[in-house]
Amino acid sequence: MTRRGTWGGQIVSVLALLAVGAASGAQAQTARLAVLADSVSAGAPFDVAVTVTHAPGQQVTFPEVPPGDPSAMPRQVIGSADVLEIRRQPPAVRGSVRVDSAVVRVVTFEADTARVGPVSVRVVTAGDTAVVRTGTVLVPVRSVLVGEAEPYEPAPIGPPETFASATPLWIGLGVLVVLVVAALVWGVVTTLRRPKTVAHVAPYPAAVARFDALAREAPVADAPPEAIEAHVVAARDALRQYLADRLRLPAREATTSEIAALLAQNSRVPPDAADAVRRALLPSDLVAFARVRPAPDIVARLREDARAAVEAVEAALRAQEQAAAEAARQSKASG
Repeated sequence: MTRRGTWGGQIVSVLALLAVGAASGAQAQTARLAVLADSVSAGAPFDVAVTVTHAPGQQVTFPEVPPGDPSAMPRQVIGSADVLEIRRQPPAVRGSVRVDSAVVRVVTFEADTARVGPVSVRVVTAGDTAVVRTGTVLVPVRSVLVGEAEPYEPAPIGPPETFASATPLWIGLGVLVVLVVAALVWGVVTTLRRPKTVAHVAPYPAAVARFDALAREAPVADAPPEAIEAHVVAARDALRQYLADRLRLPAREATTSEIAALLAQNSRVPPDAADAVRRALLPSDLVAFARVRPAPDIVARLREDARAAVEAVEAALRAQEQAAAEAARQSKASG
């Protein structure tokens, strides 16, 4: 049996257990929620089972996921998880009780722990609509920055080694001298041929150049999904690289939630600039990790949002640097 088949069987089993547990004592409509994993990874999709127990003759409507635009605000969320897909399962009838169920595909970018739920489900009875809500579940989230080091064990003490012949040592020293002389000659020649000045591109101009190049290479309407993903990831990486170079943050390795936490602790970045970074990174994470494939106009908006986040952070930092320089100039003049 394949892994996909095994996972599908687990989903069916969990839905069946929820349904049996709910049907055993339900007198009115009830809704239950279960996360089909012990722990999840930030940015990796996972499944949530939702079951609704009610009387026959009632119609159950699960929430709908709007199509296509990962940057749309607000998105469909349940707790701190973004909803990617809802797959309704065939209903089951057990005596005087009917059970409707669905598997919700979600993704979270929280750190440490994510709260999943509640899910609101509508139950229609003879024209009257009632809203039934599930409970919530806390699921551990594995961070990409946290790892466990291998324990260090010293090597056992062995018998002393015997002295070897000195001949190989002298041969090795001779070869080393030849290599050192060759390296010195190569270094002198390379230095003489190297340009006298080497331009160093600052973080902000480098980021602007990357965004300009991406704008010239924007994917067309019939571009393959791989090209769309590569373009959005390149824009996201340009923003992350700027934050790493300008603020000396581990922005290339951290998750979006971890970057937001680092910016909140940085006194140089105002809240509006930090919020612009978060709003630019969240939709691009859905493209990078959850396989969301937006249209070309949405791709352009995601790229411009990343560029706007760079502009917001740079404007705040430059204002602070200019104020510090002016204060130093006035202090020097008064002294």
